[in-house]
Amino acid sequence: MTDPLNRLLIEHTSTSRRNRPGETHHLVPIGGERRELLDWVEETGAFKVWVADPDAGPTDDPYKPVPRTSGTFLTIGQGHRLVWLASQLGLWHEGSVLDWVPNSGGRIFELNRSITAGDPMPELLNASQFSIPPERELIYLDHERVLDWDRFTGDILIWDYDRSATTTDPFPTRLNSTSFPNVREDHQIVYLGGDMLLIWNETSGEVEVWRYDRTLLGEVDPFTDLEMSDSWTGEIEPGRKILYLGEDQVLDWDPTSGSHRIWSFDRPRMPAAQFDFLLNTDLDTAAHWVARAQERIVAYQVALAGSGTDPNFSATDDALRTHFHAQDHPSGLQFALAAILDMYVGMMNRFSTGTGSILQVTKETAISDLGGVSDYTRGYSTQGVGTRLTPAYRTNDTIGHPGLDGAGPRLRAAILIHETTHFLGDNPDTALEWQIQAYDALTPELALRNPASYASFAHQVTEGTFLRFGLEPWI
Repeated sequence: MTDPLNRLLIEHTSTSRRNRPGETHHLVPIGGERRELLDWVEETGAFKVWVADPDAGPTDDPYKPVPRTSGTFLTIGQGHRLVWLASQLGLWHEGSVLDWVPNSGGRIFELNRSITAGDPMPELLNASQFSIPPERELIYLDHERVLDWDRFTGDILIWDYDRSATTTDPFPTRLNSTSFPNVREDHQIVYLGGDMLLIWNETSGEVEVWRYDRTLLGEVDPFTDLEMSDSWTGEIEPGRKILYLGEDQVLDWDPTSGSHRIWSFDRPRMPAAQFDFLLNTDLDTAAHWVARAQERIVAYQVALAGSGTDPNFSATDDALRTHFHAQDHPSGLQFALAAILDMYVGMMNRFSTGTGSILQVTKETAISDLGGVSDYTRGYSTQGVGTRLTPAYRTNDTIGHPGLDGAGPRLRAAILIHETTHFLGDNPDTALEWQIQAYDALTPELALRNPASYASFAHQVTEGTFLRFGLEPWI
């Protein structure tokens, strides 16, 4: 068995975030760069927006002592339910909040993180009627999908979320219908980002993490693979609330005492078949970019020697100046071109024959390999030994951290070129392409060893644009 919450990060008791007579607190994780919490009192409408303290120690309050904003909701009160809907494509730096009144309808408000006094949700995005019975619980699943759970029967529906709707039902299309007859009112269901769904039986203590397969639609269970299972008996008591904060961190909260515990979620590897298909597809893309880079440099050399013409000479010259500053290399342009070509030849050899040295690892393995860092990366390499790809390499999933959210096809191909540069030699990360000032100021000598330069050049001469990989996670 594998406990999904394998490492305790913080344990603290808060006197402000707990229930009192006449005050029922609800904590709603609302994403953001600092794992924000909307703390809302049902009876009075009082609210506070708490922002995580990045310097909190293992026994400190995980949130800063002064909320970013506070006040009283004038129209959100008893009987309402607040549901975080993140933002389009699941990006946690923005988002919206559903104010749902069962048997009546709901309103959706845009969350404004720049507000430091008063209502953090001043803009109304949707007001409509939709008939979801009061016994239901709504859970956002990213990528415009909402899980609708009947706590008394175990029935599960998944709805498409129409973010463009303003006066009509924002959940117009049912995507799935299934039933978990044993998952009822003594359970909690928590979405952990990245297609992971946690189900905890408070009575038995049993906890499971299932993988969500978004390709399965209709009258079918889309939670197909059991990734983890364990018992929390004697560890997490019934009545505590489990909330996913983002960045692989889970809050375990006792509303009565105000006890907070934040745990690290050991995000699992992708299924082997899914990973192999993804890796092979990305290797094909990376090899295509590298082959194109070789062709462009060779044609450029021929034109320089006066032995032919190159219709792409100007574009190649510009890309070489942007990513390698090759024209300014103290040993000469031809020396730089030969070094760049040698690196790309090594990459093509690895992509065609050396893929056995590219493996996937769990989050905790990555953290251990990287010396216990708090943030792991999508990939890392040891020179001449191998490359390890982490759960953050997966496709288009969010866990609530721009550097760890799943990557799109261009970024994944760039990662493979970048990591292979590390694999082939002593080539440190002097400047990443998204570190604009440092990248643009690289010396020619450093640029020839800089992994990001090889990925960005190969992409630019293939597709004609300079993408600052890392600024956008899913490109």
